[in-house]
Amino acid sequence: GLRCKTCGGKLKECPGHFGYIELARPAIHINYVRQILDLLKSTCKYCSRVLVPEEKIKRYLAQLDAIGQEEGFEARRRKVKSIINKYKIKEKCPHCQAKQDKIKLEKPYNYYEGETRLSPIEIRARLEKIANEDLMIFGFSQGFRPEWMIITVMAIPPVTMRPSITLESGERSEDDLTHKLGDIVRINQRLFENINAGAPEVIIEDLWDLLQYHVTTFYDNEVAQLPPARHRGGQVLKTLSN
Repeated sequence: GLRCKTCGGKLKECPGHFGYIELARPAIHINYVRQILDLLKSTCKYCSRVLVPEEKIKRYLAQLDAIGQEEGFEARRRKVKSIINKYKIKEKCPHCQAKQDKIKLEKPYNYYEGETRLSPIEIRARLEKIANEDLMIFGFSQGFRPEWMIITVMAIPPVTMRPSITLESGERSEDDLTHKLGDIVRINQRLFENINAGAPEVIIEDLWDLLQYHVTTFYDNEVAQLPPARHRGGQVLKTLSN
């Protein structure tokens, strides 16, 4: 007889509603690792402009218009990347003349600038500085911001997507997504508490890496470079992409 506090519907009428978790530290979305790398490699670390001279941008945009939207996001991304690489100046920024360091991806989600590992906070700060006009050069649509690919607030699917079941023994068993969300909540809370308590940076880094692992395996539990998340009995969890 209870009614949902969000929509007022009864148990069988309510479609379920999304919630959210505010992450103690940002995490990289595993599905956008390549796009983040393209943006970091092709924009200035200081002024955040695209590393293409101003006089070449108009010619570049004309070529970009010729790329069909119907080819799919990944095919379009590869074509945009090849055109940018054609015009890009790698050694220094053509706008502010600042020297650029080589950026590489150590799979699955660690970015290095020279020998220095870039944290998700640093990456997000760089992506926030990219102008909307330059984002169009990369083929992104208006209204999109690249820093959204670094998660600070994580959407939680409703219970209707991850219902619990009652086993033959009478025990309740939670859905795999709920198990994974439990891991995220626990590690996120531990990280939050350690940050507030002024714990040593090495402990915070370890917990942050663990949070990144759990967020990644929530979205995709078949990432080649990561051990899959499992039940206590050893069975691999089925998460959003699997």
